[in-house]
This record gives sequence, structure tokens and C-alpha cells, in this order.
Amino acid sequence: MASADQVRVTLRMIEVPHPALTGWMGQPGVQGKELHAKAVALALEGGAEIVETTVLTVRSGEKATSESFAEVIYPTEYEPMEFPSRLPDGKGPNPFEFELFPRPNNGAPVSWETRNAGVELEIEPFLYAEKGVVDLRIAFEWVSRAAMTTWTEFRDQWGEASLKMPVFATKKLTGGLTLEPGGFELFNVFTPQPAAVPAALTRMLVFVGAEILQTHAEP
Repeated sequence: MASADQVRVTLRMIEVPHPALTGWMGQPGVQGKELHAKAVALALEGGAEIVETTVLTVRSGEKATSESFAEVIYPTEYEPMEFPSRLPDGKGPNPFEFELFPRPNNGAPVSWETRNAGVELEIEPFLYAEKGVVDLRIAFEWVSRAAMTTWTEFRDQWGEASLKMPVFATKKLTGGLTLEPGGFELFNVFTPQPAAVPAALTRMLVFVGAEILQTHAEP
């Protein structure tokens, strides 16, 4: 019998209160596995939130990618705005009067852009059985549509004709980790709303874990 080992990688994001994270990180030599257990326990109690879990299984030395997103299409360029009007025709009671209609003409979109909003994870693990570790290369990106911004606002008796554009929030990290199989390591800490005033009261913890799955095949 010949064996072929596969690596299952789990990326998990847990949003916790900032003071809780500060207290945990204040403990000397705190390990990622312990932090993960604390964050999961707090989430089960309702004091934190598990916001993402992505799992990929791949053979050692090979790449794997997972994508889960919605395609957001939005306009980026418009025809110039103008007010519809009627030029003087030299006739009628006011033959030389310029007539302006009350409703402006919002230009139609002429150019569009597409943005994938969701989660993308790429991994490339290398299993070193003699050392009992997994060397992992990882790239992660999370894009969300955070809001809609009004660039030009107009309302009248016919309804709303404002021009709005989406605001995207991106959380992205790339790097490498050496992991002990069966445990988690704290890879990164994101601020949910980095531009918020006052600052966000929570932080998003990114944990990465690896497991070895042994399979057997006939020679």
C-alpha cells in the first residue's frame, strides 16, 4: 500500500470586542491555538461573531483556490447632465423666449465597471512529515460593498434621479506560515472600519489551521 497525504487548511475570521483582544494579547507567550479557543468560546456565548470560515483540501506542494462572490456591476461614466429646453422659434406670443423644461436630463451611463464582492482564498501547502509541520503559502481577499455614495442628488414630482456609486471595503493579506497540524495560528487582525470616527469597537481575528489527511491507494 502506498500512502498520499493531503492537507486540509481552514481559514476562520472571528470578530471580537477590542478590549477582549487587548486582554488576551497581554498574556506573555499566548499561543494562536489558545486565542482561537477563547474567540470561539466567546462567539458561542454571544459575545463575538464568527464571520467567515473557508476550507480547502489539497495535496502537498499543489495550489488550490476558492472563490465565493457576487459580481457587482456599476456605472463609472455618464453623459453630461443638461436641462431639456426649447429654442426660440420666432412664433407664438413670445417668439424669442428661451423655454426651459422643469425636469433635468440625467445623462445615461456610458461606461461600466465590474467588481467581485466576496471571499477568495489561495493556498499552497508543503508537508514536512519528518519535522511534523506544514509550511503554508496563503493569499486571502475579502471584498464587500460597504455603502452607496450619492454624487448628484435630484428629486422632483416624477421621483428620484440621483447618481449613486458603490463604496467597496477590502481586506487583503498575503504571506506564509509554518503550522503544527491540528492547531490554529493567529495570522492577522483586521480593523472592521479603519476610517470610522470614532474607531471601531471590535477587531476581526484571522486564524489559519492545517490538518493532515492520510489516504491509501493500491500500488
